[in-house]
Amino acid sequence: MTKRADDDPQKEALYAWEDTWYDWGENSLTLAQCRKLIRGACRKYGVPPPAVKQHTRSMSWCMPTAYLISMQAASPEKPNRSGKNPATALHEAAHHIAYFYFKDKIQDHGPSFLGIYMWLLESAKIAPEVALHASARKHGLRWRHLPPTRLRK
Repeated sequence: MTKRADDDPQKEALYAWEDTWYDWGENSLTLAQCRKLIRGACRKYGVPPPAVKQHTRSMSWCMPTAYLISMQAASPEKPNRSGKNPATALHEAAHHIAYFYFKDKIQDHGPSFLGIYMWLLESAKIAPEVALHASARKHGLRWRHLPPTRLRK
């Protein structure tokens, strides 16, 4: 079954919100650092970690059914832009964690995913909680508070 665009109504607003944070698209981590951050996020939620690789085209992605995340590496055309940064690594980790608990029963960028992602951003001190919440609300985003203690199997 193919997903329809309206199956993920927060996607564009979430991407727009992420774009407002000045360094969330910068190449600031190595692949090894991304792997460590993703493994740590998965450990906090009690989820087996995925393999983490990199590519140069398009954007970072997560394929949770294959336990795989691929981080976008910098390209010659955009040497400072990539998905190898804390926010993107945690975004992809949140997809992996959300799939582990909810499978296909949630929107890809919906309130449950965003609740996990928001908690990971807060836990990693990517930005102050009050700033994350206020800016997300400004973009019309909704999330459920989902710390690891609410999801353990």
